[in-house]
Formats: sequence, C-alpha cells, structure tokens
Amino acid sequence: MIFLGLASNYSARDIWRHSFTLGSRRDYRRLELALASRYGATLANTSLVFSGRTAIYLALQSFIESGRLKPGDHVALNAFTCHAVVEAIRRAKLTPVFVDLAPRSPDYSAAALAEKCQQDKRLRAFILQNTFGNPVDIAAFEAVKRQYGLLLLEDLAHCAGRHYPDGREIGTVGEAACLSFGKGKAIDTIHGGAVLLRDPTLRLPKTFDKSAFCRRQHTGGDPPRASWYPLFGAIARGLAHLHLEKPWLWLLLKLHWIERSADTKLRTDKTITVWQAKLALRQLAHLPDKPLREYYLIDHRDECLKHLRQKGYRLEEFWYEVPVAPTRYYTDVHFPEKDCKNAVFFAAHVINLPTWYHDKKHQKQIADARKLIKTYEVR
Repeated sequence: MIFLGLASNYSARDIWRHSFTLGSRRDYRRLELALASRYGATLANTSLVFSGRTAIYLALQSFIESGRLKPGDHVALNAFTCHAVVEAIRRAKLTPVFVDLAPRSPDYSAAALAEKCQQDKRLRAFILQNTFGNPVDIAAFEAVKRQYGLLLLEDLAHCAGRHYPDGREIGTVGEAACLSFGKGKAIDTIHGGAVLLRDPTLRLPKTFDKSAFCRRQHTGGDPPRASWYPLFGAIARGLAHLHLEKPWLWLLLKLHWIERSADTKLRTDKTITVWQAKLALRQLAHLPDKPLREYYLIDHRDECLKHLRQKGYRLEEFWYEVPVAPTRYYTDVHFPEKDCKNAVFFAAHVINLPTWYHDKKHQKQIADARKLIKTYEVR
C-alpha cells in the first residue's frame, strides 16, 4: 500500500531512531551553527524555535523593530498556503495580502507580485514558499523586489535543500529565511523550526531573549506526540489494511497523544528538544535536491481518489484542500476567492504523489498510480 505521508516511508530503523534518539546541548548548538553557515546568517541572528509559524512571526517582527516595516503594513503571500502563515503575519500586526497563483502553478508569478504592488501602495514585503519544493524564477522576483523596495522572507518549509533555476540555494537570497520542522516537511521532527536573519542590519526582537531561551531548552523528550509519532504512524498503516486506521487516530487525538499539524502553536517561550535538534541536523546534511511532492490537476477528484484507494493508494492528504488550509480555519481567513480564482481552482483539483519511495517495487507502484491519475488530468 502506498501512503502520502513522509513517515510512511520510515523503516524500522528510522522509527527506532526517531523514538529513542538522545541529544545534548552540543547537538542543539551544532544545528544552529550549521543553519547559520548554510544560509548566510550570523549565529546571533539564527535561532531554533517551537514551530515554523513562530519563525515567520519572529522574522516579521524583526523587520518592524528595525524600522523596515511598521504595524499595519501589507505582506504579500501565496494564495495557496497554510493558515499558519496567515496567523504569523497577523500576530506581527501586519496585513496579509494574497497574490493569486499563476495558471496551473502552485505559486504566484513575479508579474502578479508587480501588479499587486502597483495596486497596493502599502505592500512592503513578500513571502516566497516554493510550494511542494518547486522553485520559482527568483531572478524575476528580485527585479520586482528592487523596483518596489520590498523585503523578501523565504519560507523553506517545503523546499529546504532545493535550488533556484539560477543555481542559488533557496534560503540564500532574501533578508530572512524560515524553516519548519513540522510533520511531512523537508526536515521533519514533528514540530519545531528555525529563523535566520540574513541582513546584517536586522536583529532578533528585543522581547525574544535567545540566551535565556537556549538555557530553557528541553533535554528530555516530548512524549508521546513528538517521540512516538512514527510508531503511531506505523500502527495506523497496519490498521489501514483492515480499514481501522481512523478509529486509531481518533483515539490518539482524544488522548492528546497526537495533534493535527496545523494546530501547532505559535510560541516564543519554548523551543525544540535537543534530540529533535540532533535529528534535524542529520536530515539537514542529507536533504534531497528534489520536490517534496509531485502534483497533478485532475477532474472528478473524489472519483479518482476512490479508484486509487481500491488499488491500494492512500493519497487523500493533499496540500492543500482549500486555498488556505486546513478547512476548519478557512472561514477565519476571509479569503478573497473572487480575486484569487486560480488558487480556488488549483485547490479543488490538485492531487499529490509522494516522492520518497525509492526502491524498484515502489517506483513501479508510483508509476502505475501516475498512469491512473493522468486519465483524470485537466486538459
């Protein structure tokens, strides 16, 4: 059976490593040093944090405290994204401005950003997320950035390890870069993230005491969710053959042993554990330079998913099922559907294939799924 989640590819060794890794303060420090070196930030302006949305919030807050932004300024973001990004912008007392996608693309174009700048004189910054790990034309975006004097925040949740068409690594272009270590991301330690301020004139917010923050880091695990998540996932995969995985996941949620990824909090008073830092450091050193997920736009998606389920493919968990996911938060976003018709269309028609199955048997199964999906592909 083929599953969409990253942990579905975990071997018994991967599960053991994730559940029982022991870390130290040295691992925590080594991860910060590795990130600072890789993405061109000073160690003082690099910090591990509790979640990806926390990282985005801190980067935006640093723009404000440096005088580069002021409360109420507008920040452009992808019209196909996660509620976490919107929450971070709003928490920084800035205004999110959605930019519609290019046709049949998971990202907006530089031309669309330029048009938005012409319409909105309060637009001062933009976020690039390179959705699914598919890199945008960064040179075109840099031209718009220079023309309108914008700040760029690169969101590496989907694309850590990938490179832009001109060869530069994603995360080495903007004034700041943020990573998420959430479930299914390019680096996956269930929760966590990092903020890197690449512009030397920026500083982490004054209210964010990094030295005290590091002293408060956890030396133990964060069971059961963070430590045992791969084990819980393995049990769910086994139960899927009996169609019993949903009651199992419901029980885990009821016991608060797991939580939905989009519910991870924006917290500046807590960081990741040292064992999570050790896992992230290992993954950072072996990031594959390929997309996180392969995507297609199809008609009759429910019918296609049903057909796939009958053949042993569980691909229902696609990014994202609405323009700003998850669905349970969508009404709170007040998404401008009339102005973002491409994003609405994309969210209603997208289907994902995993890219982390490597052996010949699974590659053949992926190829068979691809053939089936293409019979439904939008023409």
